[in-house]
Amino acid sequence: MSKKIAVCSADSTPSSPVEGRFGRCKCFMLWDPETKQYEPLANTGPEAEHGAGTGAVQALIRNNVGMVISQRVGPKAYAALEVAGIKVFAGAGGKTVEEARQSYEAGELHELLTPNA
Repeated sequence: MSKKIAVCSADSTPSSPVEGRFGRCKCFMLWDPETKQYEPLANTGPEAEHGAGTGAVQALIRNNVGMVISQRVGPKAYAALEVAGIKVFAGAGGKTVEEARQSYEAGELHELLTPNA
């Protein structure tokens, strides 16, 4: 089974804008490379007082995610993503979820090797 791609999103459609903050995005749009379909995954992070990023990582692990497209990832969330083996790519600011995924597949996004928020 192929790992899914999670895109941090401001809403629950492929035409939604990419959300900048990993742990505080409204939802993750999960792209399944096998079915070529998106499914929204609500993120509880916007309401969390603390631990938004690490809680989001747990949800991604449960949903078989192998990589995330996000603009900013804090140190605790980045460490949790790293332990889980989930790669993080950035460079999709100003794009829709679908455009961000296409940019990733075209090799236009860069991998984050350290936290940046």
